[in-house]
Amino acid sequence: VPGNRGMNAQKTEGTEKNNIVQTVLAAGAIFAFMLALNHFMPIHRDDYDYLMVWKTGVPIASLSDVLTSAMQHYLLHGGRMVTVFCLDLFLWLGKPLFDAANALMFLALSVLVMMHARRSAALTRTPGLLALAALLLWLSLPHFGEVAVWKSGSTVYLWSAVPAFLFLLPYNLALKAIEEGQRARHAWAILPMFLLGILAGWSIENLAVTVTLLALGCTLYARRHGAFAPWMLTGAVGALAGLIGLVAAPGNYVRYGEQGAGKGILAHIGNQFAGQGEMLLYLLPVLLLILTAWRLYRRARAGMEAAPAERAGVGTILLAAALALLVLSYFTGGWVAGAIRDTVINGVLTPLGLTKPKTIHLFTNVMNGFEEMAIYWLAILLFYARLKQQLGLTRAAIHAAAERVPVREVLRSSPTLRYAVLLMALGVCNNLVMLAAPTFPGRATFSSAAMFVTAALALLADPSLRRLLNGAARRTIAAAALLLFAYTGTAALLITHEMGVADAERIAAIEEARARGETVVHFPRIERTNRALRHVYYEDWDNGVTRDGAMQYFGLTDIVVDK
Repeated sequence: VPGNRGMNAQKTEGTEKNNIVQTVLAAGAIFAFMLALNHFMPIHRDDYDYLMVWKTGVPIASLSDVLTSAMQHYLLHGGRMVTVFCLDLFLWLGKPLFDAANALMFLALSVLVMMHARRSAALTRTPGLLALAALLLWLSLPHFGEVAVWKSGSTVYLWSAVPAFLFLLPYNLALKAIEEGQRARHAWAILPMFLLGILAGWSIENLAVTVTLLALGCTLYARRHGAFAPWMLTGAVGALAGLIGLVAAPGNYVRYGEQGAGKGILAHIGNQFAGQGEMLLYLLPVLLLILTAWRLYRRARAGMEAAPAERAGVGTILLAAALALLVLSYFTGGWVAGAIRDTVINGVLTPLGLTKPKTIHLFTNVMNGFEEMAIYWLAILLFYARLKQQLGLTRAAIHAAAERVPVREVLRSSPTLRYAVLLMALGVCNNLVMLAAPTFPGRATFSSAAMFVTAALALLADPSLRRLLNGAARRTIAAAALLLFAYTGTAALLITHEMGVADAERIAAIEEARARGETVVHFPRIERTNRALRHVYYEDWDNGVTRDGAMQYFGLTDIVVDK
């Protein structure tokens, strides 16, 4: 027995060391990839406005200028003073430092999502889950290039989510401790949680409201169960103070007057359908993983064995054929998308009189990304079909399990499943907060999408679910993950590098023109923008934001982009 104990201890130690090594490798790979993507991403659009003291045209040259700019923004444009301060500060410190900080922020979010999924602060126990967290965030965050790589966008969304998820982690761990009959006071955390609460509450509007309500709700729950700790209350008070600072900004009323005038409740409801719907499209791989987990839980609860693996049906074969056709077209000029584009323009837009150059340009730009989007979705559906076959999730088996076990019983049987459902409900409610906003773009669903990713990871981390996944199914999930990342990641790096080179050439041309005393510059159009499923985000310089900001920053009188 002593010998067995020694062997078990050595085995445990070896496993822990192996996990540490794998965690370091996973974290290093995540950071390196994001650093490369940030390095290639040029400064553009709103970045030029934030390179200057807000609304003055004076370039930021000191920390005092950073503070002045943030205050000017607070008074004239919006309440996101914390994120604006970070943006101005790192733009002043320089792009290389900003690139590294941005990559670290994405790594931090991946770690926090993993911790929330496991409801544990342990860092090195599940390196595979960390890698999967980063991958699902990469695939599922709407408009990734806009919210996690572009400087002005990432500081608003990514840099808001990190302190918010960090702030909520102690509450999540405390709730789990209450469930397990434990108590954790942590008196030292009173002041840190108050300060962190201010940062979490002074973030972005919908997430700030959700964070504040969650902190208050967790505090009341803990008090009711005799597990109240002072840091819970100070954290909630800090979040409330941050939220007040966010929404009470004079600039909010100025901005709402410009964007929200004349918009009735129907417009706000319509925004919800558009924003929530776009988020669900990006969450397709996450939702299919959750659906698969649900069906496995239900079948297990029904006491049913897995049905024999089926062969590929007609639907799967047609799906694979369509995917092959699109891949062939994508690498040979995009003739499928071109045919659809021309058919719609000639058969639909022209008869309706929708032939303005801007309309045709916008539709053409959408169709330029049609094939990469269709390939991505069809590949996911094909892998999902294969996964169902390997797990024996036939239509008959799914219906039989549903008839035997009602939804309520499935939820009652699995705490992890209830936790995942709660996270998804929070994500939907987090979006509903945006009902008060005049606009609701897809990028604003960032934090809600991260909650859905956390829900999927919580299920995949559950030992009872992993036992239901056979080896073939695990290999299919791994193959899908590698293929989807290789497809989107390679494209994003290549196209972002292309954008970076083209943008650098423009900066060099501006500097040469200014050296000659010229104040008007001409540029050729950049065609490939906003590609790789929006993992690349770049607006050409003929848009008003980049054009006006760059003209002011570089001292130009006009920027002309060829039509």
